[in-house]
Amino acid sequence: MTYSPSTKKETDGPQNLRTVFVREAIVRYRGRKVPTEPQISTPTMAVSIARRVVHDEAREHFTALYLDSRHRPIAHSVVSVGTATASLVHPREVFQAAVLTGACALLVLHNHPSGDVSPSGEDRAVTRRLAEAGQILGIRLLDSIVWTHGEAVYTSFQELEPSLFQTANTNAGASIASRGVQRNP
Repeated sequence: MTYSPSTKKETDGPQNLRTVFVREAIVRYRGRKVPTEPQISTPTMAVSIARRVVHDEAREHFTALYLDSRHRPIAHSVVSVGTATASLVHPREVFQAAVLTGACALLVLHNHPSGDVSPSGEDRAVTRRLAEAGQILGIRLLDSIVWTHGEAVYTSFQELEPSLFQTANTNAGASIASRGVQRNP
């Protein structure tokens, strides 16, 4: 159905139909008010927030916590819900909400329903890729955490393999320099 301003009448018909597809994104955004959440300074604090967000621990949930410049949460998003053994993640979906909310940094977390918090090779690869994307965008990935049910049961990549985060800084600088682009100090 369309409205024609020149004739001031409504018309409809197959030639006037238009379909619009909208991609739904769920991001819980508080806005730029005085933060009620404290600064996230430990992986345990991040896991505590993830537990409040994820209610179905039978499937993997990849969650992102978007932080302000003082590392206080401003938004969170369940980026992906997978199966009992896997979850698909792409930097595009992780950083889309970070850009929209004006995040300065982020933490990513995902649960392992099996109860084993040992990171897989794919977990390492995703973490490295997200750290590199964050370096390019100027939104720093602070940590990637694998957690499971049970109190204080998690693995922090920042504690386990801090080189994943340092590699992103080195590689991003090298790739920019190799293209002849100058970086501002």
